[in-house]
Amino acid sequence: MSELDAALKRLDAALDAAEAAVGRALDAADAARAREEELGAFADDRLRLAELLDQAAQRAEAAEEGDRELATRIDAAIEAVRAALAETEG
Repeated sequence: MSELDAALKRLDAALDAAEAAVGRALDAADAARAREEELGAFADDRLRLAELLDQAAQRAEAAEEGDRELATRIDAAIEAVRAALAETEG
């Protein structure tokens, strides 16, 4: 084998190695881009869920206030009925 053939084989091996390295680098870049997209999606989901949680908390607070108001009205109605019964008995 001549020195030229040996040099061509070394060059071919170096090119193969470089091509493999470029392929790995591209795969790593694609994986990083996919992770960034996934993290972005997670952040969007987190924001959406936080908004839904805030809305649910507001609805729960409004429902509790409505319950308190209803309980106050029921208590007033009970007292009115008791007073009316007391007047009719007395």
